[in-house]
Amino acid sequence: MEPQESERQWNAGAGYTVASVMRPAVTTVETDGHLAAAAYLMNHADQSALVVVDDADRPVAMITEGDLLRAVAHGAEPGRDRIDDWMNRDPRTIGPGVAASEAAQIMVETANRHLPVVSDDRLVGVVALSDLVDALVHGVRLASIVVFVSDLTQSLDFYQPLLRYRLTASEVGTALLTGPDGSELYLHQAGNSSAQRSDEYGFRYVAWTAGDPDDLDRCRQLLTDRDAYVGRGTTDGIDTLEGRDPDGLPVLISYPGPDTTPRRHLSFDTFRP
Repeated sequence: MEPQESERQWNAGAGYTVASVMRPAVTTVETDGHLAAAAYLMNHADQSALVVVDDADRPVAMITEGDLLRAVAHGAEPGRDRIDDWMNRDPRTIGPGVAASEAAQIMVETANRHLPVVSDDRLVGVVALSDLVDALVHGVRLASIVVFVSDLTQSLDFYQPLLRYRLTASEVGTALLTGPDGSELYLHQAGNSSAQRSDEYGFRYVAWTAGDPDDLDRCRQLLTDRDAYVGRGTTDGIDTLEGRDPDGLPVLISYPGPDTTPRRHLSFDTFRP
């Protein structure tokens, strides 16, 4: 059975797949063409790699912006020297259903910044390292976690040296620890420890950061479509959506994130048992 689009683009437990981040490939079969022609195609298509295909649309080589620079550095004349002399034959390929994280690992291992994407041996696209980075930067990512604790001082003494997070802000009963990547851990003392039940401690709220304003609007529409949208508010220039998951637990998504707009005080309205 052919997988649904959502199944092709999302590999459970592995994140987005290559299909969700790849772009159409710019191809050429004129391997005897001049390097100048390759440079023209790249510039015209605003891409940094060409895939050389055979008559059956199978990728047989690649030539990249880096290859053109290497050729010029070695004295090649773009208007005279041929693509065939500088292209990389038998490139490593990848399937559209492979996890984006695996594609990144292959790029690291093979020192390639581009991978042709094939389905049934036919070229269907190309994925670049910049595509993977863009997916990370402009996608929803975990930003903040709120934990209810029985003793704030004790928990600070535990989490701060363990995670090496910096104490960014604190008020009576609440502290904010911030990691080097901008991620946040909120610790909130849940009342009198002797009167609290053990099941009232632990993770209570998890907040994500949208990749950009358009991504935040996408999240709002998705929550609305699922009758899970609660509201939207702005505090200190930070726009936050609130929704509920299928079990009724709070879902918080904000933009900009703590990596670009660090929280200087504790303004979460989520410290409610």
